[in-house]
Amino acid sequence: MHNSWLLCLFCCVQLASVSVCQVIESGEKEEECKGSVTLYEGSEETVVTEDENVTVAVDRVKVEGCGCFTLHSKKEGRGNSYFLGRRGEFSAEDIGWSKV
Repeated sequence: MHNSWLLCLFCCVQLASVSVCQVIESGEKEEECKGSVTLYEGSEETVVTEDENVTVAVDRVKVEGCGCFTLHSKKEGRGNSYFLGRRGEFSAEDIGWSKV
């Protein structure tokens, strides 16, 4: 009985230490990543596609295309920041402030 318990413990330790991993190289990306952020202030829209200083009191934000963007509450990337890491819409409440 004691030997069975030791054998079981040994097998569990061996199985716990084995892991399988596979890395697949995806190759070079041939398409250029193009994305945009649309800032909505009432009925006004401001579309941003690259680093740019804009002053808008946003009601909502919409991310389209690919890429990741951050919003900052002050110029030159300072102040509070909010990471827009996926496509979709974000409200001023999601972001935590309205002045971008």
